[in-house]
Amino acid sequence: MRILAVFAHPDDESYGPAGTLAKYTVNGHHVSLVTLTQGEAGSLGGAKKMGEKALAKKRVEELACAAKALQIPDLSVFNLPDKGLERIPAEEGIYLIMQEIRRVNPDVVITFHQEGISGHPDHRTVSHWTFQAVKRIDRNIRLFYYGVSPQQAKKVTGRKLFPIPPEEITHCIEVGEYLSYKFKAIRCHQTQMELFRMLEKMVGDFSEYASREYFSQVLPYREFPEVQSAF
Repeated sequence: MRILAVFAHPDDESYGPAGTLAKYTVNGHHVSLVTLTQGEAGSLGGAKKMGEKALAKKRVEELACAAKALQIPDLSVFNLPDKGLERIPAEEGIYLIMQEIRRVNPDVVITFHQEGISGHPDHRTVSHWTFQAVKRIDRNIRLFYYGVSPQQAKKVTGRKLFPIPPEEITHCIEVGEYLSYKFKAIRCHQTQMELFRMLEKMVGDFSEYASREYFSQVLPYREFPEVQSAF
């Protein structure tokens, strides 16, 4: 199976569905990662002290490290404006993602849930662009929104998360066996480690919290009588 993951910022893949991406790469599937910005507007930890050019360079290096940690062989990084994707004409973003889909020829595409988990405008924009890109390409491609479950969202105190509604969850991937890959990838993003420390304080046992990753299959739309455990 060929999987294409499309996200907005360096670290979205690691704090996101990294366990699932690692599970599929380790088991012989081909995974490609597209990141649309270089994260130059980051405002966590050491990123606060860096200029935009230096931060972008550093975060692209961190992303390459994370891709290697997850054994992802195919990484594309674009330089669209961090915290500015919604200002770009939608057709430009959709076209870019369509080009990546044609290049990779995936069976499965993964992106953010339409609310972007945190509600970040870049996350929501990428979700919309990716949905439209997959919809317009006349191929049998399955599109999955990645997000957190309502139970996971409740454990994160102090910031509002937008979970996948329970009735929309079609897949729950068990990734406990692959968390070492996820944690290694997260550690690559040294400029963003403040987020990891905050999450650890909020949720307690982060390994337990991260051991399941949740998805909603939106294209082609399907309702499952039971939540599936694999794509």
